[in-house]
Amino acid sequence: MAESAVELAPGHKIGLPLAGPVMLGAGSVGYGEARHRELETARFGGAVVGPFTRRSRGGSQPPRMAHTVGGFVRRVGLQNRGVSAAVRRYGQLWPRLGCPVIAQVADSEHRDAAETVERLSGAEGIEGFELLCVPEAGGKEISRLLEVVLLETDLPVLVKLPLARAAMLAPAAAAAGAAGVVVGSPPRGAGMRSDGQAVSGEMFGPGAFPMMLAALLAVQALDLPVSLVASGGVHTRQQARDCLQAGADALQLDSLVWVEPVAAVALAVSLHSG
Repeated sequence: MAESAVELAPGHKIGLPLAGPVMLGAGSVGYGEARHRELETARFGGAVVGPFTRRSRGGSQPPRMAHTVGGFVRRVGLQNRGVSAAVRRYGQLWPRLGCPVIAQVADSEHRDAAETVERLSGAEGIEGFELLCVPEAGGKEISRLLEVVLLETDLPVLVKLPLARAAMLAPAAAAAGAAGVVVGSPPRGAGMRSDGQAVSGEMFGPGAFPMMLAALLAVQALDLPVSLVASGGVHTRQQARDCLQAGADALQLDSLVWVEPVAAVALAVSLHSG
């Protein structure tokens, strides 16, 4: 039986309705240009594009990836062209994705974040924002950053929290006006490559799922007046259902999209309301 439609911004004057609970997480399709030819984005409830920062940023030095048991470790950084260049180059793609598009904003400085959001607010196809918190951010810092961002847009803003501190930080995000919280940024890990080089970075794959689910349950227990989005390690329909049963309103796919795009579409369709 299909799940019902989802509202990710309950009580918000504009709202952020999704036709189904399965979303494409940040990094899964880049800015819309990196989607696999077999990835039917219109089958998903929504898609997160980005990250966006005010100024361009370079990526991490290679090697960037190492396989581990249960997934892989990836070190990319916040590589991007800068918001103005990204809008010019990729903005025409967003209305064509066929689902609500959420822009991930990764600036941690107030002025930079405000300018990035202001630039994106006028872009066609953008229906909401996901504010990416740095791993070391505190509750007061998140609150202030969110307050500044909300002054620049009428669109709903979700806050993506680091897994290890999601339950600690979620109340501050909710109190500052977040429409929802995303649990959360990938856990940190390390892997050894066949050439003997070590890679430390973010962990992706099914092995990350138990850690994400534990953080999700901890945030759900707080009973905050915001939507709750699960993000990390979801590869199967049962894992997706576990997220929803644990209290998530929606969930984001990441590594499954990269390794099995057809399976990602099938998962989205299986839980779609359409």
